[in-house]
Amino acid sequence: LYGIRMVVRGAQHFPPRQPYVVVSNHQSSLDLLGMMEVLPDRCVPIAKRELLYMGAVGIACWLGGIIFIDRKRTHDAISVMAEAAHTMLSQDVRVWVFPEGTRNHSGSMLPFKRGAFHLAVQAQVPVVPIVISSYQHFYSKRERRFTAGE
Repeated sequence: LYGIRMVVRGAQHFPPRQPYVVVSNHQSSLDLLGMMEVLPDRCVPIAKRELLYMGAVGIACWLGGIIFIDRKRTHDAISVMAEAAHTMLSQDVRVWVFPEGTRNHSGSMLPFKRGAFHLAVQAQVPVVPIVISSYQHFYSKRERRFTAGE
């Protein structure tokens, strides 16, 4: 898509068919392209509730079964995560979380929010880390333009 070729390394290390929590860094909307390359079967991302109000994007997210978190209402977010833990176990679902809680273009990691890890502990499932390499060598955020990558 868009002439971007994703290279996936280590996909063979995904746990066999079982519930787990995927944690990943989040740089931009381009991450969705990478997610599509590695998204395990029966895996649902967690996203901020504000995405629901982004027109066609919100509708697509809702239809895709994304779990929405209201980051401003901690009690509601905790309740949603508890329900996600139950669903993971009862329906053999994997959950994808961006533990930094927002997109981060800096090239370094932001402090992690605790939700992904509380979810894994509550459901007693493993955490599977995924790293999305930096886009800086082929995408200019300032110019919003792609260049030739590797």
